[in-house]
Amino acid sequence: MPEFSVRPAITFIRQNPFGALLAVGLALALVKLYGLYTSVEVDDGHWQQFKAEHHCVLQTGGQGTGHVSWLCDDGQTYYRWRQQQH
Repeated sequence: MPEFSVRPAITFIRQNPFGALLAVGLALALVKLYGLYTSVEVDDGHWQQFKAEHHCVLQTGGQGTGHVSWLCDDGQTYYRWRQQQH
């Protein structure tokens, strides 16, 4: 069984404190981004049923072009491309 030693890590931190801090920051950012990615609930499969049940009305862009969002009777605005609630 290989031995685990923390000496190389301590040496790296002492020689490169900024680099070590940057590495820890990037690792934390990646963990947070992964958590955000896995917590998003994309429900494309049930959109047609939800849209009918909540009487959603299509909203258009400022110049009347393009389908931007859906306004539903629950008072929320949903964006069809991900059904993200805003």
